[in-house]
Amino acid sequence: MSRARDETVRLWEEAGVVGTGGQAAKDALSSIGIDVEEIRRQADSTFGTGAFQYPRPAYTARAKKALELSVREARALGHEDIGTEHVLLGLLAEGEGLAIKVLTALEVDVAALRQTILSRVAPQAS
Repeated sequence: MSRARDETVRLWEEAGVVGTGGQAAKDALSSIGIDVEEIRRQADSTFGTGAFQYPRPAYTARAKKALELSVREARALGHEDIGTEHVLLGLLAEGEGLAIKVLTALEVDVAALRQTILSRVAPQAS
């Protein structure tokens, strides 16, 4: 998993995306008296550690498309719920995003991965 994360960060940096952890937004909220860290502490206390994630990144058009494809993949398999397997199938179906670049850099055969996922989640013929 750390290899995938490292490759993702490398590709983001290569594209000029700098991770700031939302510092500009935190600073703006702080300037009007909102303490994001206090909100995080209260949320952790109330809902469990890590329940509050700020800032939430915006979805890119490609990410939105991958999520739409995830729904289509689930429906095509006759599934009512969307699980991680459907999200991965959606990412693979989208075919050009960061996920594909990371998998390719890690020398994953994306076509074989798709078939492996389908063989595990597709309804079995009787």
